[in-house]
Amino acid sequence: MKNFESVRIFHQYAKLPVPHNRIKTIVAKIYKDEKIKSGRYTDVIFCSDYMIRKLNAAYRGIDRVTDVLSFPFGDPDFLGEIYISLQKTQRQAKQFKSSYDDEIIRLFVHGMFHLLGYDHGTIFQRQRMEKKESKYITTRYES
Repeated sequence: MKNFESVRIFHQYAKLPVPHNRIKTIVAKIYKDEKIKSGRYTDVIFCSDYMIRKLNAAYRGIDRVTDVLSFPFGDPDFLGEIYISLQKTQRQAKQFKSSYDDEIIRLFVHGMFHLLGYDHGTIFQRQRMEKKESKYITTRYES
């Protein structure tokens, strides 16, 4: 499996689009830069507010909509799952005066670094994670 094939995209909320090519390009770059062995893969599920709220309640005990959830797996070949609410993404893009696609990428990159073991519980952790993320978020890719 080549790096650009290392992400499986599930588009479960068809009312809003997803920048598939940008995601695949960024995944390849992250896998290369972070030295993730070839053959490992990640699932990203684009879903509704309803679905992500149910997941947030079930797994985090927080009964509200969130933008992104990451679920790391202990499998040597499977990094884990990233869920992104496209409805929440659309609202945040307007709020942050960002493009919809750029907000999807920001959330996807954030989710990927959670799967890679990064967190933002302390100021140091947050700065470290944001530094990693900014390398991929500020880069423009073709859609």
